[in-house]
Amino acid sequence: MKILMVCQRYWPEHFQVTEVCEELASRGHEVTALVGLPNYPTGVIPAEYLDGKNRLQVRNSVKIIRCEEVPRSRGVLGLAKNYISYVVSACSKVKELTPDYDLVFSYQLSPVLMAVPAVSASKKMRLPLVLYCADIWPDAVRAMLPKPLSFLMPLLRRMSARIYRSCSAIAVNSSEYIHGFSEMFGIGEDRLVYIPQYADDEYLINDFNKNTNDKVRFAMIGNIGKLQHMQTLMQAIRKLGNRGDYEVHIVGTGSALDYCKEFIQANGLSSTVFFHGRRPYEEMPDYYKMADACLLTLHVPDAPWISATLPSRLQGYMAAGKPVIAAIDGSAKEVIEDSGCGLAVPATDSSALADVMQLFIEDKTRFEKCGYNGRVYFKKHFMKQRHMDNIEELLIKVGAKTEGSM
Repeated sequence: MKILMVCQRYWPEHFQVTEVCEELASRGHEVTALVGLPNYPTGVIPAEYLDGKNRLQVRNSVKIIRCEEVPRSRGVLGLAKNYISYVVSACSKVKELTPDYDLVFSYQLSPVLMAVPAVSASKKMRLPLVLYCADIWPDAVRAMLPKPLSFLMPLLRRMSARIYRSCSAIAVNSSEYIHGFSEMFGIGEDRLVYIPQYADDEYLINDFNKNTNDKVRFAMIGNIGKLQHMQTLMQAIRKLGNRGDYEVHIVGTGSALDYCKEFIQANGLSSTVFFHGRRPYEEMPDYYKMADACLLTLHVPDAPWISATLPSRLQGYMAAGKPVIAAIDGSAKEVIEDSGCGLAVPATDSSALADVMQLFIEDKTRFEKCGYNGRVYFKKHFMKQRHMDNIEELLIKVGAKTEGSM
């Protein structure tokens, strides 16, 4: 099968779309990736991509076509320039492509705008469009949009609906999204399929047990943004207080990091909570080894489908064999309960989160089987092989159905 994949993000940026394309190529498919210039998250384009260099590349049998884009910068306007510049450039590039494909595949992260060139290619070449939705819009942007710009939400909803309704099939990374697409956009469940993202299998072959420190160490690893509703964790820590029997380690950066640092400083918790910033992937095993349990929070007011999503960090926690303590709803809560990998309290309930953390501090042996349970569940549901089998099966199914109708 000849596949045109459209996504603004790609290698050398660290997103799963790269591995997905390369795995499809290794399975015998011809994959062309229509992508942007690497600059996430720093906003700096590497020297080897400046002045028109490396606009055509081949890596691990995937043909890469680079489109121009304005580098990311802070603020809504800076991000808007980045997003729109890719869309304009990629749509222009679509007009130049020979329609020698069987299917268009859009790997949709945020923003949903990155799928616009895929819709354009699908219509121009009269090809089916399969979209993998990692972030459902417009809910995904609701928490990030400043209140003065909230008037844009109806426009974003219409734009999102137009894109999603143009798809022959949509794969979602959260089972709750199926209800969301049906309710918000009127898309039938026959066009929707649940294919959760995978976590790195590397964590399965590492022995991350056990912390020999006298203190119980909790860790939150990943993006520290508005979607994580960090005030829930901060208030839980304040309830537990500044004492000598536990620590919380926060590994990552994001829009809520400054708030967290200021909260910890203002409440005299600096000897309990430690910020490590964004760390290289190679260092992650060290942080998992240090942790007794991993923390997870998520909530977006007035955005039920984002609040119900399955964060990829949960899969990472499970692969690492760490008990999970969460304040979360939706698919993630279901996975935690079904797998027995930890305990989940309702999102935003900081008192309940503090109580569970206290239980763990008092006797972490009662959570002894949680890490093992998480790994077992991960192997059954979240392995890369399973994810790729499902993606390939969907692409072939849609492609075959289209050929049969011609």
